[in-house]
Amino acid sequence: MMSKVSIIIPCFNHALYLEECIQSIIAQSYTHWECIIIDDGSTDNTSEVAQKLINHKIRYIYQENKGVSSARNHGIKQATGDYILPLDADDTLNPLALEKMLEVFAKNKETMIVFSDTVTFGHINNKLTMEEKFSIKELLLQNKLFCTSMFPKKYFDQGIKYDEKLTHGLEDWEFWIQLISSHRNLPVTKIEYPVFNYRSHYGSSRNNDVFKDDHKKEIIYHMIYEKHKALFHEFYPSYLSLLKRITFYEKKLEHIYNSKLYRIYNFLIHLFR
Repeated sequence: MMSKVSIIIPCFNHALYLEECIQSIIAQSYTHWECIIIDDGSTDNTSEVAQKLINHKIRYIYQENKGVSSARNHGIKQATGDYILPLDADDTLNPLALEKMLEVFAKNKETMIVFSDTVTFGHINNKLTMEEKFSIKELLLQNKLFCTSMFPKKYFDQGIKYDEKLTHGLEDWEFWIQLISSHRNLPVTKIEYPVFNYRSHYGSSRNNDVFKDDHKKEIIYHMIYEKHKALFHEFYPSYLSLLKRITFYEKKLEHIYNSKLYRIYNFLIHLFR
């Protein structure tokens, strides 16, 4: 029997990109999927666009604005698939995405997560590379997976959900901490095929906004720390001092990246790539 994939798309004021996103799902080589669009209280014409796209495989659900974690949880609750693949409404899947990811689960039923690198498009065209192997200790310091990674729905049914208190960002990082720490010995597998394309917007994104706002970032980091305090202390007994050190180096890097010399260098690299 073919495994079914539920693709969960939270959408908040991304009507402009929604059809392109859905068309990339329709174009999948693997056809046993369902798509659930969760309109998180959009004020644009998301509903109008979605209504033109829905069919027996594509559903549309509206909720009052509660944030991306709530939208993902709502969508996954409604899902009937064996596997979950979150996808942001402004991003797109590559044609072999589902096929390539499911090949890994078929080879090893114990696999917990399948992930990949991604390619950015839009304002910036670039490849974002993720480490093939990482430990839970490394994951506690920095997210190692994109939100568009596939996992079995059974873990959500067991109680591992997106934290709806994390409304400002990094909710996917906290979700992976929950999942991987609760099943430490199960495989987390990277595939070479880039599963999705990440749309780069001019200006900022939710997570970029977090890292530019020290106060907001500190609140989120401490929320995650308090939730997983025992786990952090297992690997980092002095995590708070470590966090200050991380912030110090992040500021140094930000200063370098914002320098005129670095911007000129980056422009020339992209020009001759």
